[in-house]
Amino acid sequence: MCLFQSTKIARIFACLAAILVALAALTWSSSARAYVWMLRHDGAYVGCAMCHADPSGGALLTQYGRNLGEQKLRTYFGKHGEDEEVGSAGSFLFGAFPVPDPLLLGGDVRSLYLHTIPSRAPATDRYILMQADLQAQVSIDWLRANVSAGYVSEGALGAALTVGAKDRLVSRTQWVGAVFGDNDRFLVRAGRFNIPFGLRVTEHTLWARTVTRTDTNASQQHGVALAFNVPKWRAEVMGIAGNFQVSPDAYRERGYSAFVEHEFADRWTLGASSLLAHSERDISSGKPTWRHAHGLFSRYSPSKILVLLLEADGLLSSTQTKKDYGLTGMLQADVEPSQGLHFLATAELLDRRLGTDGVSYGLWGSAAWFFAPHADARVDLVWRSEAVTQTRASATALLAQMHFYF
Repeated sequence: MCLFQSTKIARIFACLAAILVALAALTWSSSARAYVWMLRHDGAYVGCAMCHADPSGGALLTQYGRNLGEQKLRTYFGKHGEDEEVGSAGSFLFGAFPVPDPLLLGGDVRSLYLHTIPSRAPATDRYILMQADLQAQVSIDWLRANVSAGYVSEGALGAALTVGAKDRLVSRTQWVGAVFGDNDRFLVRAGRFNIPFGLRVTEHTLWARTVTRTDTNASQQHGVALAFNVPKWRAEVMGIAGNFQVSPDAYRERGYSAFVEHEFADRWTLGASSLLAHSERDISSGKPTWRHAHGLFSRYSPSKILVLLLEADGLLSSTQTKKDYGLTGMLQADVEPSQGLHFLATAELLDRRLGTDGVSYGLWGSAAWFFAPHADARVDLVWRSEAVTQTRASATALLAQMHFYF
């Protein structure tokens, strides 16, 4: 087991504490598709299990989640009350055919236009079909079985079922599980699913998601997990057996990941995450490596119009010859002036090796509009200045996305 040196651990936790103090100053008050900002709705949506088949959020929606999304997510251009029936818009494929109660069906199609302007190279343009997935879950009494399958034009290598640089078939989730306890508060499952760690945000390219390898695009792992959900608490712990859609076996990581989150007050939560994984040939170092990520995250909504999200993680990558300590974090403000219309500002940082290469910074300015049933559009302007081996490289990117779910 790799042990932290006391001086470096102090530096890491000093940085974590500083970020949390900054959040406290910003959020002080006197008195999924995992959208973590759903917290803004009277504190009623702190947990994820009511709306999603995955108890920690994301992907396939329950019927309750479909109805809630239709009521709370999109813009209404006419008179509409929150308690009105959503009708066929809350059904799979708008109710084109009946779906039996034990069966959940869903699908996502997400496309991206990307214009990148590097500081030292010509600009590039790319169109990417990021996601075209079908998802299903069968529930028979206490038993659950969940699977997804889809297509991507490029990327998502960790979820690939077929080889090739482009045009891959992918499967992000396949698991079976059992629920038990009052109101099905526990779920134990085995298979491939999202790693329980940090904030499950849709911006899967944030350093907090890519460096910890916990994004929802393709970083799912095979393993066994136990999830727990009650009104004020949610938690999940996973034993990681490796990603069996990656070969050879030496690249597969094994270890654990876990998080716990508690709602301390209306619309304010604080959580902690921990991950430790080992591989015989790390994808970055090419050597036997122990990889740590441990941190804190928080969600706070001082008013319905504003949600603040924070995550800060200490990092350690340890081989037989060296140990690299690092830090990553993000702070995001989501403003919803009118239902369905969101403006977001995100700041992120990354220090891969404390005191060695320097700190990388990123700023995001985003707008998202849920303009119709099961449809949203988003534009992001992203600037990053990244420290790379005693030098610095910067780039600006414009992203335009269109997303449909059914």
